[in-house]
Amino acid sequence: MSPSGDDSAEGTYISPYRTLSRALEAARESGGDINEICMRGGVYSISETINVDFSGNWYDPLVIRSFGDEEVVLNAGYDICLSDMSEADPSFTDKIIDKPAAGKVLQYDLKAAGITDYGEISRRGHFISENKEAQAELSLGGSVQKLAGWPNDGFTGLIKPQAGSEEYGTRTKEGIANGCSFAVDYDRPSLWSAQDEVWLSGTLGPNYEFDYYPVSRFDSDEKRVYLREGALVEYYTDPYYRFENIPEELDAPGEYYIDRDNGILYYYPPEDTPENAVLTLTMPTPSDENESVNSLLRFDNCSNISFEGMTFMGGRGSAVSGRYNSGISFKDCDIHSFGENGIRLDFSDRITVRGCRIHDVGQDGVQFSNCGDYLNMVPNFIMVCSNDIYNFARLERSYKTGINFGYRCVGATAARNHVHDGPHSGMIFYGVNNDIYGNEFNDLVTEFSDMDAVYANNSCYPWERGNRIHGNYFHDIGNCSMNGKHQINVRAIRTDNKGCGLNIYGNLFYRIGDEGSGTGANNGIGAITAEGTRNKIIGNLFVDCTEAYSNTQKYRVIEPAADGTLYADTDVINGVAVSVLKEQMQGYLPVYGKAFPELYNFFYEHPNMSRTNEFKNNMVINIAIPLSSYNGAQDPEGYRGAEELVYASGNYVSDEDPGFTSYADGNFEFSQGASLPVDQFPNIRMDSFGIIEK
Repeated sequence: MSPSGDDSAEGTYISPYRTLSRALEAARESGGDINEICMRGGVYSISETINVDFSGNWYDPLVIRSFGDEEVVLNAGYDICLSDMSEADPSFTDKIIDKPAAGKVLQYDLKAAGITDYGEISRRGHFISENKEAQAELSLGGSVQKLAGWPNDGFTGLIKPQAGSEEYGTRTKEGIANGCSFAVDYDRPSLWSAQDEVWLSGTLGPNYEFDYYPVSRFDSDEKRVYLREGALVEYYTDPYYRFENIPEELDAPGEYYIDRDNGILYYYPPEDTPENAVLTLTMPTPSDENESVNSLLRFDNCSNISFEGMTFMGGRGSAVSGRYNSGISFKDCDIHSFGENGIRLDFSDRITVRGCRIHDVGQDGVQFSNCGDYLNMVPNFIMVCSNDIYNFARLERSYKTGINFGYRCVGATAARNHVHDGPHSGMIFYGVNNDIYGNEFNDLVTEFSDMDAVYANNSCYPWERGNRIHGNYFHDIGNCSMNGKHQINVRAIRTDNKGCGLNIYGNLFYRIGDEGSGTGANNGIGAITAEGTRNKIIGNLFVDCTEAYSNTQKYRVIEPAADGTLYADTDVINGVAVSVLKEQMQGYLPVYGKAFPELYNFFYEHPNMSRTNEFKNNMVINIAIPLSSYNGAQDPEGYRGAEELVYASGNYVSDEDPGFTSYADGNFEFSQGASLPVDQFPNIRMDSFGIIEK
């Protein structure tokens, strides 16, 4: 294949095809004789979804790769050379409130170039999203730029109504339909000419959920913001947000704005951007077979195909989507500038994502759901290994994550990845027997509270056990502020709503929490929360973490139900009635009970009463950041919670360096000859975390 090829050619080195669709057709027609498609370097423009529709042999898969070291780019977007842009017209720049230096803002006539589809900015947020295709965005060098807004950095707030005020609403699709309003202490929106085109981006209710609402107007006399859709929800934390899609606020490098009426793109390039730099405007890639599909590559019922050493970019949907596949691999690829996911494959097995860079996507970096035989606990053999995953969840900013092992995921592995710089969780997982090891997680949960770097909420699926989190490095989490208020209830790892059966061992946690500056700092911030039963936290190293492990259930007597269990049938676990869970459990016990015999006793082990959690042989070292007493005194064994619920022993708690190779340089390997205070403590190797260098 070659960008200058011809689909009527022979598909050879000297007579190459032009499109991947034609090359795949030839591979199918060959009856297995073609097992490699080589792509010459260059940019392949993609205007429609490529429906892969190919199945190879497991012992001889089809490999689609770049030719030699040539750079191959599959680009669904529209490229604009910076040198083709002109200085923005004064009719635009004169309206900018904080004016940049002359000539800094550029413009490009999209309509004259034949680009008239700019997409629709739409409502987004957990459980309230319109689920529409992403709008057009602008990317530079693989980094999606920022829609012009205010404030440039951080967030602003509002005058919070009194508790129980009629101003509060309900955060459901029905509850936000009629919009809302709130008072503010600023007048900035009065300077915006098109207030009904502005969008609010942030949190107006629960501090773990994202709200993206359309503005209706601003009343400068009342100093009141009116939203066309949205609800101000009463919550114990304060709202925070920013406004965007405002031409008058295009005043910072990296910002852009699209005048949809006139088809003009305005852009303020960062300093030192080369004149020959290429911008990419993301475009739709509809499928001619399925209008609901918008991805660059679509796999359905495909098998044994490998993509290697190429770049996917520029779509408003996902880079890769599909269902019911087996043996699909992505190796050493760069996936960026998409409005939805990097890779999402459901009902699939034997998927490998290795050595890739996945970034600047609107939703999940990689996601797999319903993968593996859940009823019979047969693994899916999914491997996500040695990838650099960052700047995900750009548009859907909550509950979208770097790695998502979703609903009913069995036996997937995430190993040696670097997951970083995300607004919400870095990894969410469900299912059974998933293995998470050797990863580096940092600078996550940067815009929310009540959320965690690695998050599971499977307490209503108590048979989902065997998940292991071991040998990972978590650092620099839980130290952000939103509109001057320090975030709260942030953990490196959490099993939410009294989740059970987690195995956490041999991990390194560093700087989870901070020195305590700001209102409410280190309120509920720490390394691990696991409040259910049968959780094991063993052999971990905690350095400068405000808390190591938290099990905050209060010890109290639970009256047994009539059948002797500690749950009544009318009780509810994470929204599911116990009577329903008991019935479901019976269906899973023939298989799951063999692997996890404690399930037979589950309804006799109430989290408020059962001493089944273990916190053993850990080292808790606080040198620069002390253990926090904000939420009460911590146990001498180095955790916080009810001692009646935790078997804690063999832990070492100290404020002195136990013999690190270099604490000042962040090297927490133990120096030769160091006498470890915990027997058989795992040897920490800093090179065992994150991406495997080639």
